[in-house]
Amino acid sequence: MADALSTNLVASRVGSAAVGSVLAYGALWLCLKNFGQTGIKAWIFWVPVTLLLVTISALCWWFTLRGHYPESRAAIHESWRGGWLVGGVGFALGFIGPLVIWPDANLGPLLGILFTGPAGFVLGALGAVLLRKVRASA
Repeated sequence: MADALSTNLVASRVGSAAVGSVLAYGALWLCLKNFGQTGIKAWIFWVPVTLLLVTISALCWWFTLRGHYPESRAAIHESWRGGWLVGGVGFALGFIGPLVIWPDANLGPLLGILFTGPAGFVLGALGAVLLRKVRASA
């Protein structure tokens, strides 16, 4: 039984490394394609998506490198949960909010898809890490 569990954990960690590498490459590509643009209007949509890809890649690599420790797996799980909760709320507010405020605007939901959702995930994941560190030091 323990051998099957360790085989599954190794396979999960290898898969996590592959996903983390692909996402890191995607973030690098997106950053290099858009880095030369100037002004806040050019940066406001690609920067949150790039940070989302970097955050998910970091979580994948964290699991790859430290996934064999139970306390590390618990911290990773809390980070994913925090990211999904805050990101989901940010996405919902950014998607539905513009539809309620400006019903005739056809690009309103893009705010949730491209800005508030990804930014919420990043803030939620980082907030979960910081909250865990504060609780551990107290």
